[in-house]
Amino acid sequence: MLVSAQIPSDTSIADVSFVRHDGIDLVVCADRWGALWTWSPSTGEWDQPNLGFAHASDPVMRPYPDATNEFDMIAAASVGGRLLLAGGGDEQEPALWDFTTGEVVARAPVTGAYLSDVVAHGGRFYTAEQYSEEVRLWTPGVRGDAVAEVGSLFCLATARVGGRDLLLAGGEGVVVHTADTHVELASFAPYDGRVWGVTACEANERSLIIGVTENGRLCVWDLDDGGEEEIYEPVTATEGSLENVEVLTVGGRPLAVTPADGGGLRLWDVTDGSEAGHVEASGHGVTAMETASADGRTVLVTGGFDGVVRLWEASDLTQ
Repeated sequence: MLVSAQIPSDTSIADVSFVRHDGIDLVVCADRWGALWTWSPSTGEWDQPNLGFAHASDPVMRPYPDATNEFDMIAAASVGGRLLLAGGGDEQEPALWDFTTGEVVARAPVTGAYLSDVVAHGGRFYTAEQYSEEVRLWTPGVRGDAVAEVGSLFCLATARVGGRDLLLAGGEGVVVHTADTHVELASFAPYDGRVWGVTACEANERSLIIGVTENGRLCVWDLDDGGEEEIYEPVTATEGSLENVEVLTVGGRPLAVTPADGGGLRLWDVTDGSEAGHVEASGHGVTAMETASADGRTVLVTGGFDGVVRLWEASDLTQ
Protein backbone atom coordinates (compact mmCIF):
# COMPACT_ATOMS: atom_id res chain seq x y z
CA MET A 1 0.00 0.00 0.00
CA LEU A 2 1.12 3.52 -0.78
CA VAL A 3 0.12 6.25 1.67
CA SER A 4 0.56 9.97 1.08
CA ALA A 5 1.47 12.65 3.56
CA GLN A 6 -1.45 14.81 4.61
CA ILE A 7 -2.71 17.20 1.95
CA PRO A 8 -0.99 20.60 2.46
CA SER A 9 -4.31 22.37 3.11
CA ASP A 10 -4.68 20.26 6.28
CA THR A 11 -8.28 19.36 5.53
CA SER A 12 -10.27 16.41 4.24
CA ILE A 13 -10.34 15.19 0.63
CA ALA A 14 -13.61 15.60 -1.26
CA ASP A 15 -12.77 13.71 -4.47
CA VAL A 16 -9.93 11.83 -6.16
CA SER A 17 -9.04 11.00 -9.76
CA PHE A 18 -6.12 8.77 -10.77
CA VAL A 19 -4.52 9.39 -14.16
CA ARG A 20 -1.44 8.18 -16.05
CA HIS A 21 0.02 10.75 -18.43
CA ASP A 22 3.36 10.63 -20.27
CA GLY A 23 4.27 7.52 -18.28
CA ILE A 24 3.72 9.21 -14.91
CA ASP A 25 0.99 8.35 -12.40
CA LEU A 26 -0.80 11.21 -10.69
CA VAL A 27 -3.65 11.47 -8.19
CA VAL A 28 -5.68 14.65 -8.57
CA CYS A 29 -7.60 15.69 -5.45
CA ALA A 30 -10.24 18.24 -4.56
CA ASP A 31 -10.08 19.26 -0.92
CA ARG A 32 -12.89 20.22 1.43
CA TRP A 33 -12.56 23.92 0.64
CA GLY A 34 -12.72 23.50 -3.14
CA ALA A 35 -8.99 23.74 -3.86
CA LEU A 36 -7.25 21.44 -6.33
CA TRP A 37 -4.10 19.44 -5.52
CA THR A 38 -2.01 16.68 -7.08
CA TRP A 39 -0.08 13.90 -5.38
CA SER A 40 2.66 11.89 -7.08
CA PRO A 41 2.81 8.23 -5.94
CA SER A 42 6.38 7.94 -7.26
CA THR A 43 7.86 10.96 -5.45
CA GLY A 44 5.37 11.42 -2.63
CA GLU A 45 5.15 15.14 -3.40
CA TRP A 46 2.04 17.31 -3.28
CA ASP A 47 1.61 20.18 -5.72
CA GLN A 48 -1.07 22.78 -6.44
CA PRO A 49 -1.82 23.41 -10.12
CA ASN A 50 -2.87 26.79 -11.46
CA LEU A 51 -6.03 26.54 -13.56
CA GLY A 52 -7.75 29.56 -15.03
CA PHE A 53 -11.09 30.50 -13.47
CA ALA A 54 -13.69 28.71 -15.57
CA HIS A 55 -16.10 31.64 -15.78
CA ALA A 56 -13.76 34.63 -15.97
CA SER A 57 -15.12 35.54 -19.41
CA ASP A 58 -18.78 35.24 -18.44
CA PRO A 59 -20.49 38.67 -18.14
CA VAL A 60 -22.33 37.46 -15.04
CA MET A 61 -18.99 37.24 -13.20
CA ARG A 62 -17.68 40.74 -14.05
CA PRO A 63 -18.65 42.11 -10.61
CA TYR A 64 -16.50 39.39 -9.03
CA PRO A 65 -12.95 39.82 -10.40
CA ASP A 66 -11.42 37.83 -7.53
CA ALA A 67 -13.60 34.74 -8.02
CA THR A 68 -11.75 31.43 -8.17
CA ASN A 69 -12.59 27.84 -9.04
CA GLU A 70 -14.32 25.76 -6.37
CA PHE A 71 -13.92 22.03 -6.99
CA ASP A 72 -15.99 19.34 -5.29
CA MET A 73 -16.01 16.75 -8.09
CA ILE A 74 -13.22 16.08 -10.59
CA ALA A 75 -12.15 13.63 -13.30
CA ALA A 76 -8.82 13.59 -15.14
CA ALA A 77 -7.84 11.82 -18.36
CA SER A 78 -4.93 11.69 -20.80
CA VAL A 79 -6.43 12.50 -24.21
CA GLY A 80 -4.52 12.92 -27.46
CA GLY A 81 -1.28 13.84 -25.72
CA ARG A 82 -2.98 16.33 -23.39
CA LEU A 83 -3.85 15.97 -19.72
CA LEU A 84 -7.43 17.15 -19.34
CA LEU A 85 -9.45 17.79 -16.21
CA ALA A 86 -13.22 18.13 -15.93
CA GLY A 87 -14.66 19.49 -12.72
CA GLY A 88 -16.94 21.81 -10.84
CA GLY A 89 -18.85 21.65 -7.62
CA ASP A 90 -21.74 22.51 -5.37
CA GLU A 91 -21.34 26.17 -6.33
CA GLN A 92 -19.71 25.95 -9.76
CA GLU A 93 -20.95 24.79 -13.14
CA PRO A 94 -18.84 22.16 -14.96
CA ALA A 95 -15.87 23.03 -17.15
CA LEU A 96 -12.96 21.35 -18.92
CA TRP A 97 -9.30 22.42 -18.62
CA ASP A 98 -5.97 21.66 -20.23
CA PHE A 99 -4.22 20.68 -17.00
CA THR A 100 -0.72 21.54 -18.23
CA THR A 101 -1.43 25.05 -19.52
CA GLY A 102 -4.32 25.87 -17.18
CA GLU A 103 -6.42 26.93 -20.19
CA VAL A 104 -10.20 26.55 -20.04
CA VAL A 105 -11.09 24.28 -22.97
CA ALA A 106 -14.88 24.26 -22.52
CA ARG A 107 -17.37 25.40 -19.91
CA ALA A 108 -21.05 25.56 -19.09
CA PRO A 109 -22.58 29.03 -18.77
CA VAL A 110 -23.24 30.53 -15.34
CA THR A 111 -26.84 29.47 -14.78
CA GLY A 112 -26.83 27.84 -11.34
CA ALA A 113 -26.75 24.34 -12.87
CA TYR A 114 -23.94 23.30 -10.54
CA LEU A 115 -22.09 20.02 -10.88
CA SER A 116 -23.42 16.87 -9.20
CA ASP A 117 -20.86 14.37 -10.54
CA VAL A 118 -18.34 13.82 -13.33
CA VAL A 119 -16.60 10.73 -14.75
CA ALA A 120 -14.00 10.13 -17.46
CA HIS A 121 -14.27 7.27 -19.93
CA GLY A 122 -12.49 6.57 -23.21
CA GLY A 123 -11.13 10.09 -23.58
CA ARG A 124 -14.53 11.66 -22.92
CA PHE A 125 -16.19 13.14 -19.86
CA TYR A 126 -19.75 12.79 -18.64
CA THR A 127 -21.36 15.21 -16.21
CA ALA A 128 -24.52 15.32 -14.14
CA GLU A 129 -25.72 18.75 -13.10
CA GLN A 130 -27.79 19.54 -10.04
CA TYR A 131 -31.53 19.99 -10.65
CA SER A 132 -31.10 18.56 -14.14
CA GLU A 133 -32.26 15.18 -15.40
CA GLU A 134 -29.70 15.00 -18.21
CA VAL A 135 -26.29 13.37 -18.60
CA ARG A 136 -23.98 15.55 -20.68
CA LEU A 137 -20.94 14.63 -22.80
CA TRP A 138 -17.77 16.75 -22.88
CA THR A 139 -14.70 16.57 -25.13
CA PRO A 140 -12.38 19.34 -26.38
CA GLY A 141 -14.70 19.64 -29.39
CA VAL A 142 -18.04 19.03 -27.67
CA ARG A 143 -19.30 21.39 -24.98
CA GLY A 144 -21.76 19.64 -22.73
CA ASP A 145 -24.15 18.03 -25.22
CA ALA A 146 -27.03 16.20 -23.55
CA VAL A 147 -26.84 12.48 -24.38
CA ALA A 148 -29.39 10.92 -22.00
CA GLU A 149 -32.38 11.83 -19.85
CA VAL A 150 -32.44 9.75 -16.70
CA GLY A 151 -34.59 11.54 -14.13
CA SER A 152 -33.26 12.73 -10.78
CA LEU A 153 -29.45 12.56 -10.78
CA PHE A 154 -26.92 12.27 -7.99
CA CYS A 155 -24.00 10.14 -9.24
CA LEU A 156 -22.35 8.74 -12.37
CA ALA A 157 -20.04 5.83 -13.12
CA THR A 158 -18.72 3.87 -16.07
CA ALA A 159 -17.71 0.21 -16.22
CA ARG A 160 -16.77 -2.41 -18.79
CA VAL A 161 -18.91 -5.46 -18.09
CA GLY A 162 -19.61 -8.50 -20.27
CA GLY A 163 -17.82 -6.94 -23.24
CA ARG A 164 -19.90 -3.76 -23.00
CA ASP A 165 -18.94 -0.26 -21.87
CA LEU A 166 -21.70 0.95 -19.55
CA LEU A 167 -22.70 4.43 -18.41
CA LEU A 168 -24.48 4.32 -15.05
CA ALA A 169 -26.54 7.14 -13.55
CA GLY A 170 -27.84 7.02 -9.99
CA GLY A 171 -30.57 9.07 -8.34
CA GLU A 172 -34.08 7.92 -7.53
CA GLY A 173 -32.85 4.65 -9.02
CA VAL A 174 -30.17 3.48 -11.47
CA VAL A 175 -30.39 3.95 -15.24
CA VAL A 176 -27.95 2.01 -17.44
CA HIS A 177 -26.91 3.14 -20.94
CA THR A 178 -24.28 1.97 -23.39
CA ALA A 179 -21.36 4.38 -23.05
CA ASP A 180 -20.65 4.54 -26.78
CA THR A 181 -24.13 4.89 -28.31
CA HIS A 182 -26.07 6.09 -25.22
CA VAL A 183 -28.83 3.53 -25.72
CA GLU A 184 -30.78 2.79 -22.53
CA LEU A 185 -30.45 -0.86 -21.48
CA ALA A 186 -32.32 -1.01 -18.18
CA SER A 187 -33.42 0.88 -15.09
CA PHE A 188 -33.73 -0.20 -11.48
CA ALA A 189 -34.95 1.30 -8.23
CA PRO A 190 -34.27 0.34 -4.61
CA TYR A 191 -37.22 -0.37 -2.33
CA ASP A 192 -36.52 2.84 -0.44
CA GLY A 193 -33.85 5.54 -0.47
CA ARG A 194 -32.02 7.28 -3.29
CA VAL A 195 -28.92 5.85 -4.95
CA TRP A 196 -25.87 7.92 -4.01
CA GLY A 197 -23.14 5.67 -5.47
CA VAL A 198 -23.13 3.14 -8.31
CA THR A 199 -20.84 0.72 -10.14
CA ALA A 200 -21.03 -2.59 -12.06
CA CYS A 201 -19.11 -5.84 -12.48
CA GLU A 202 -19.29 -9.33 -13.96
CA ALA A 203 -19.74 -12.32 -11.65
CA ASN A 204 -20.67 -15.90 -12.52
CA GLU A 205 -21.32 -14.82 -16.12
CA ARG A 206 -23.85 -12.22 -14.96
CA SER A 207 -23.64 -8.46 -15.40
CA LEU A 208 -24.38 -7.00 -11.97
CA ILE A 209 -25.34 -3.41 -11.22
CA ILE A 210 -24.40 -2.29 -7.70
CA GLY A 211 -25.82 0.73 -5.94
CA VAL A 212 -25.44 2.19 -2.45
CA THR A 213 -28.11 4.37 -0.92
CA GLU A 214 -28.67 7.37 1.29
CA ASN A 215 -29.79 5.02 4.07
CA GLY A 216 -26.63 2.90 3.98
CA ARG A 217 -27.85 -0.07 1.97
CA LEU A 218 -26.01 -2.06 -0.71
CA CYS A 219 -28.32 -3.15 -3.56
CA VAL A 220 -27.47 -5.46 -6.47
CA TRP A 221 -29.43 -6.05 -9.68
CA ASP A 222 -28.89 -8.35 -12.69
CA LEU A 223 -28.66 -6.22 -15.83
CA ASP A 224 -29.93 -8.90 -18.20
CA ASP A 225 -32.53 -10.94 -16.32
CA GLY A 226 -35.40 -8.67 -17.33
CA GLY A 227 -36.49 -7.99 -13.76
CA GLU A 228 -36.38 -4.88 -11.62
CA GLU A 229 -35.97 -6.52 -8.21
CA GLU A 230 -32.65 -6.88 -6.41
CA ILE A 231 -31.12 -10.35 -6.72
CA TYR A 232 -31.09 -10.59 -2.91
CA GLU A 233 -32.32 -8.50 0.00
CA PRO A 234 -30.44 -5.19 0.28
CA VAL A 235 -27.58 -5.30 2.78
CA THR A 236 -27.22 -2.68 5.52
CA ALA A 237 -23.57 -1.73 5.00
CA THR A 238 -23.36 1.21 7.40
CA GLU A 239 -25.35 3.05 10.04
CA GLY A 240 -25.39 6.27 8.01
CA SER A 241 -25.49 7.11 4.32
CA LEU A 242 -23.24 5.74 1.57
CA GLU A 243 -21.89 7.70 -1.38
CA ASN A 244 -19.00 5.46 -2.49
CA VAL A 245 -18.78 1.93 -3.85
CA GLU A 246 -16.22 0.23 -6.09
CA VAL A 247 -15.48 -3.36 -7.13
CA LEU A 248 -12.08 -5.01 -6.75
CA THR A 249 -11.20 -8.63 -7.47
CA VAL A 250 -9.71 -10.18 -4.34
CA GLY A 251 -8.71 -13.85 -4.26
CA GLY A 252 -10.41 -14.40 -7.60
CA ARG A 253 -13.73 -12.99 -6.36
CA PRO A 254 -15.23 -9.65 -7.37
CA LEU A 255 -15.98 -7.83 -4.13
CA ALA A 256 -17.90 -4.62 -3.57
CA VAL A 257 -15.90 -2.19 -1.43
CA THR A 258 -17.60 0.43 0.76
CA PRO A 259 -16.33 2.81 3.45
CA ALA A 260 -16.46 1.39 6.98
CA ASP A 261 -17.79 3.21 10.01
CA GLY A 262 -14.85 4.63 11.94
CA GLY A 263 -12.37 4.30 9.05
CA GLY A 264 -11.18 1.65 6.64
CA LEU A 265 -13.16 -0.52 4.25
CA ARG A 266 -15.79 -3.25 4.22
CA LEU A 267 -15.89 -5.92 1.53
CA TRP A 268 -19.00 -7.67 0.24
CA ASP A 269 -19.51 -10.73 -1.97
CA VAL A 270 -21.53 -9.29 -4.85
CA THR A 271 -23.21 -12.62 -5.62
CA ASP A 272 -24.97 -13.06 -2.27
CA GLY A 273 -24.34 -9.95 -0.17
CA SER A 274 -22.33 -11.72 2.51
CA GLU A 275 -19.55 -9.75 4.21
CA ALA A 276 -16.18 -10.86 2.85
CA GLY A 277 -13.85 -8.69 4.92
CA HIS A 278 -13.29 -5.61 7.05
CA VAL A 279 -10.01 -3.75 6.65
CA GLU A 280 -9.26 -1.31 9.44
CA ALA A 281 -7.50 1.99 8.81
CA SER A 282 -7.85 4.02 11.97
CA GLY A 283 -8.62 7.67 11.28
CA HIS A 284 -8.96 7.13 7.52
CA GLY A 285 -12.69 7.66 7.15
CA VAL A 286 -13.08 7.25 3.40
CA THR A 287 -14.66 10.23 1.64
CA ALA A 288 -13.79 9.37 -1.98
CA MET A 289 -12.69 6.30 -3.90
CA GLU A 290 -12.11 4.94 -7.39
CA THR A 291 -10.44 1.94 -9.00
CA ALA A 292 -7.58 2.52 -11.43
CA SER A 293 -4.85 0.69 -13.33
CA ALA A 294 -1.30 1.30 -12.10
CA ASP A 295 1.55 -0.55 -13.85
CA GLY A 296 -0.90 -3.17 -15.08
CA ARG A 297 -2.39 -3.74 -11.62
CA THR A 298 -5.83 -2.71 -10.49
CA VAL A 299 -5.65 -0.52 -7.39
CA LEU A 300 -8.21 1.16 -5.20
CA VAL A 301 -7.56 4.87 -4.64
CA THR A 302 -9.12 6.40 -1.54
CA GLY A 303 -9.11 9.84 0.03
CA GLY A 304 -10.19 10.45 3.59
CA PHE A 305 -11.24 12.81 6.35
CA ASP A 306 -7.59 12.69 7.45
CA GLY A 307 -6.47 14.40 4.23
CA VAL A 308 -4.50 11.33 3.16
CA VAL A 309 -4.54 9.39 -0.12
CA ARG A 310 -4.10 5.62 -0.04
CA LEU A 311 -3.46 3.25 -2.95
CA TRP A 312 -4.67 -0.23 -2.02
CA GLU A 313 -3.78 -3.40 -3.89
CA ALA A 314 -5.84 -6.58 -3.64
CA SER A 315 -3.33 -8.02 -1.17
CA ASP A 316 -3.96 -5.06 1.17
CA LEU A 317 -7.60 -6.10 1.45
CA THR A 318 -6.98 -9.62 2.75
CA GLN A 319 -5.82 -8.73 6.26
